[in-house]
Amino acid sequence: MNIHIGCGYTVGTNWKNYDATPTARIEKIPLLKKIIKINQRIFPKEVIYGDITKKPLCPPNGADNIFCSHTLEHMSYEEMKISLSHIYTMLKPNGCFRLIVPSLESKIEKYLKNKDANNFIESIGMGEKNKKKNILDKIRSILGHSKHLWMYDYKSMSKELEMAKFKNINKCKFGDSKIKIFEEVEEEGRFVDNDGMPEICIQCTKE
Repeated sequence: MNIHIGCGYTVGTNWKNYDATPTARIEKIPLLKKIIKINQRIFPKEVIYGDITKKPLCPPNGADNIFCSHTLEHMSYEEMKISLSHIYTMLKPNGCFRLIVPSLESKIEKYLKNKDANNFIESIGMGEKNKKKNILDKIRSILGHSKHLWMYDYKSMSKELEMAKFKNINKCKFGDSKIKIFEEVEEEGRFVDNDGMPEICIQCTKE
């Protein structure tokens, strides 16, 4: 079994594709879908609602591989730690976990070059550029899960993985996995930011 956590619009044929956004559930209800239009794109029908912060998404030692891209940063620090614990529980011994989170270090490097505070706040996804003026905008904001709640560099995320008992923690990059099934869910653009700077991309295992 292969588990894709926070899949968004990217689904793998040989993966169970989970996403915690309520939008995917709302879109399956025709009336609500018409009233509350959250995104221009519709979530694929293969998307399964599942919240890794609440519970593991499969039985213990049930997942051969797990992929999680641009998801952990949308959780509180506490939720991230709980999620890593659940992921470790889900993974089979010698199973592979690959993850991507935005790089705080890259954002800071860019800020130090251009000293543009507004751009920096917007780039880390933790500010509020416009106040939500009506109830539908507020609902869309709540259901969209678009805000970043915590940020990481390679050192901090590696430390969290170590504390969650993962082993063989190493940087990875697009297309370097020897496990071909990851090709179904990995997208090259997710491994770098809008300026082509590398994100935090890590591969690790459970012993």
